[in-house]
Amino acid sequence: MTDPATVVAALLPKLRSQRVTYFPIRHHSPACAAHLRRWIEANHPATVLVEGPASFTPLIELLLDDETACPVALYTTFVDRKRRLGGPGPVGPARFAAFYPFCDYSPELVALRAGRAAGARLRFIDLEYPEMVLARQRSDDAEPVRVDSLAADAHLSHSAYVQALARRLGCRDHNEAWDHLFETAWDDADTAAFADRVAAYCAMARLSYAPAELAADGTDAREACMAAAVIDELNRVESERSNRPVLVVTGGFHTVVLPDLVAAGATRPSPPALTDDEAGSWLMRYSFDQLDALAGYAAGMPQPAFYDRLWHAADRTRAAAEIAVEVGRLTRERGMHPTVTTPDAAAAVRMSRELAAFRGHAWPTRDDVLDGMRSCFVKGEAGTDGAPLLRLVAEVLAGNRIGRVPAAAGVPPIVQDFHREARRLKLPVDAVERKELALDLYRDARHRAVSRLLHRLDLLGSPFGGYVNGPDFVRGTGLDRMQEHWRVCWSPAAESALVEAAVFGVTVEEAAAAKLRTEAARLEAEGAGRDTAAAVAVLVRACRLGLHRQAAALAELVGRFAAEDPSFVSAVGGLTQLDLLARSREPLEAGHLTMLPDLAATAYRRACFLVGDLVNCPDEVVEPALRALQSLRELLGGDFDADLLAGGLRGIVAAPPDRGQTAIVGAAAGVLYGEGRLTEEELVALAAGFLGGTSGDPRRSAGFVRGLLATAREAAWQVGGLVRALDARFGGWDDGAFLGVLPELRLAFADLTPREVARVADAVAGLHGGAALTGLVQTDVSEADALLAAAATRRVRESLAADGLT
Repeated sequence: MTDPATVVAALLPKLRSQRVTYFPIRHHSPACAAHLRRWIEANHPATVLVEGPASFTPLIELLLDDETACPVALYTTFVDRKRRLGGPGPVGPARFAAFYPFCDYSPELVALRAGRAAGARLRFIDLEYPEMVLARQRSDDAEPVRVDSLAADAHLSHSAYVQALARRLGCRDHNEAWDHLFETAWDDADTAAFADRVAAYCAMARLSYAPAELAADGTDAREACMAAAVIDELNRVESERSNRPVLVVTGGFHTVVLPDLVAAGATRPSPPALTDDEAGSWLMRYSFDQLDALAGYAAGMPQPAFYDRLWHAADRTRAAAEIAVEVGRLTRERGMHPTVTTPDAAAAVRMSRELAAFRGHAWPTRDDVLDGMRSCFVKGEAGTDGAPLLRLVAEVLAGNRIGRVPAAAGVPPIVQDFHREARRLKLPVDAVERKELALDLYRDARHRAVSRLLHRLDLLGSPFGGYVNGPDFVRGTGLDRMQEHWRVCWSPAAESALVEAAVFGVTVEEAAAAKLRTEAARLEAEGAGRDTAAAVAVLVRACRLGLHRQAAALAELVGRFAAEDPSFVSAVGGLTQLDLLARSREPLEAGHLTMLPDLAATAYRRACFLVGDLVNCPDEVVEPALRALQSLRELLGGDFDADLLAGGLRGIVAAPPDRGQTAIVGAAAGVLYGEGRLTEEELVALAAGFLGGTSGDPRRSAGFVRGLLATAREAAWQVGGLVRALDARFGGWDDGAFLGVLPELRLAFADLTPREVARVADAVAGLHGGAALTGLVQTDVSEADALLAAAATRRVRESLAADGLT
């Protein structure tokens, strides 16, 4: 086993020479940035080489432009149009994107700024992003779309050494351990000693990884490329007879192997041949919330606003005080309870400074500040009483600043396409005032085009349009509405989201189509239980977005799901959506989808095949199964083979009265009766069998009634024999049994309208020689009052019986 001390001792002398200095960093570390700037100002390097795709080099001028304000990011995409990572499929080529974010304290950006001031040549030296993707061997690269971070510190955070070190130091995680060891060392006089400590830390972390792991994830290829770039630059500087050194700024995990690779004459891996439309890179606005490691960002330091305060502060010990005061102010402005008072803020500042002194920190670190505020702001349980306040603290530490890029940075083609389409459709893109839109989907073709653009933008995550209400053809709700209402407003975030969506295509339509295909592919990969309804929803959404050219491939997906669906409920759900799609007319323009009848027939046959199993379904499936049976009855007729369904339903009604789900039996009987396949006499006989079954369980009797009324409510007042059977069964229950089954009965009769309830009441009254009860029906009595009255009646009767007064 390699001796760690020997590794470190051999490494450190190689990091610095008269020709080259290798400076190890952690991405987004202010301490590394401070020492880098100090080194550059003292040594005036001839060249500053920075980790990052070499194609980013032409963007350095934009990155350093006076109009650029952090946070910003270099964004790059790769679309594998040559299918190097897989054969053709319905989802199209695999798509990849990556961010390389910068804030003012990012070591790489500080090195570029200081290098320019020193007159140095500036270059990025890593593999191109497509090469990184193709060099690694990752199972998740089989996904249709993947988004990476090019400033990821995953090797450090996942290192067994780093995790063990954090535990040994008594730190909660690797972030706290890093802050404890490095982030309060900005003012150390010896920059070389600081760099050596970072290098030792990274070299030890690297020992946790086997060589095969680093080859498989593309690390070896990247480091060979960076080493080859260093060799090229050293040769160039030598040919220029310059005596100024070359500075190499890379993540410390890579830095520790670069000297040996350069000495060994490493060569760059052969680049793949890329077509013009496979890759692209842009400078884009970024935000602190996107940069926050605790919010999901894969690299760098958590809660960036805290480190930004430290970086810009004249007195870093004041940062804790400024944060505490801001939290207190926000609690008052937002009317939070409890409010953070001035004494609370002063106590938190004092606590954070005392913790920093106790832990040996030159000023309060992020964890010192957090611990001080937790101790002094939270009065009760942190997980309950203090949760809103701690969320506010996290919000302040993370920040919400959005960066700015110069006009010369340009935009990807997809943003240009958005502006072109918005102007064509007369949408406001030059003002920040919110505008209300009412779109007539049935009578105005331009309004339909606007709606489709807004839905496409929504799919791509752009907040340009906010949906208010309208017909929802995917869920089948609000279909009586003729208009769709939106609130539209241009904002920088609307364009930033489109820049991120550039991985999907060069136009809004192409990007929306590609993203919809990825959703369909993910649905198929996950199986989703072969949920027909879920597959049809994607097809309906394609029509809603005006992406009718995707319909053929999506129809194949629907057909496969419908043929294999294991669930009666989802098969009927898909059938219902297909019927809605066929009847939607102008809004979805699905009239030319000639495959819809065949898809509906497949879903119908599958539902008929599965219907017989419903009688033994779990309790939680009963309610959705009843709704599905009701929907299926409404769809019967036309081209559907009713005999096919009737066969399955007759198998259900033949079930013994004391077994299975009686609600399903009642619903099956209702469908058969409604379709004229069960006579009144047969229905009454069947009901009598279930209502007077040997089990004697009132709930099973009520379940049968519930199912019957779900699919054939008219039987409750049209079939006299059924009314008599129900009356006899209900009359045979004592008060206790009746009250016990009352919730089930309420469910059974809940869907009846007041007029239908009156019809049932009249029929029952007629059985007992009474007049019509329509005038006695009380509609202003609540369910709670009715239950209370019934319970009171039962107790009075029990009391009378106990006293012999019955």
